Amino acid sequence: MSKIIIEPHYLGSLEYYALLMQFEEVCLEINDSFPKQTYRNRAHFLTANKVQTLVIPVRFENGSPTKDVQIDHSQRWLKDHWGAFYSAYGKAPFFEYFSEDFKNIWDNKISSLIELNLAFMEMVFKVLQRKPTITYTAGYEARPHNDFRNVVNPKKPFSDRKIYSPYPYPQLFGDTFVPNLSIVDLIMCEGPNAAQILMNSFYRD
Repeated sequence: MSKIIIEPHYLGSLEYYALLMQFEEVCLEINDSFPKQTYRNRAHFLTANKVQTLVIPVRFENGSPTKDVQIDHSQRWLKDHWGAFYSAYGKAPFFEYFSEDFKNIWDNKISSLIELNLAFMEMVFKVLQRKPTITYTAGYEARPHNDFRNVVNPKKPFSDRKIYSPYPYPQLFGDTFVPNLSIVDLIMCEGPNAAQILMNSFYRD
C-alpha cells in the first residue's frame, strides 16, 4: 500500500489534494512542533474582488506539538469563514448539494485543530469518492519514507514544486483561471467531476 506522510491542512489546496489522491494511505503528522503561517490553519477562496485568505485563530505554546493546538473560539472566525464561503460560493452550481456538509462541520465548534482538519478531509474524500486509510503518526520521525511534510506551503509558489499542474475549470469570478485555491472552490464549481480534475492536475513529466 502506498503511503504518504504529510501535515493536515485546513480545507487543503488543489495541490494538496492532487498529491493525496496518488496514495492509498495518508499518515497525518501530528507530533511535529506547530509552525506558524502554514496551510494547517489557512485556506484561499475566490471572491468577486480577490483571492481571500481565511485563517483559523489558534492557541498554543511555543514548541507545542500540532496535536495539542486548540482553536480560539473566543474570536468570531466561524461567522467570518461561513460568510466568506457563502459570499464566494452561494451561487456556485453545487452549493446546494454540498454546502450543508461544510456548515455542519463548522457548526460543531470543534476545539482541536487536528480534529477539525480531519473532519473536513474525510468529508472531502467522500465527495471525491475516495477511501484512503487515514492514520496519525505515533511519534516524530526525522526522515520517514515518502515524507512530504511542509512541502506544500504558502511561502513559496506551487510552480516551484513539481506536484500540481493547473487544469482549468469554470470558476465563478473573472475571465482568467485562478489556480490552486482551496478544494472548496473545485467542489463547489465541479461537484462529482472534482476527482477527475484533480487527477488531471497532478504534475507529470
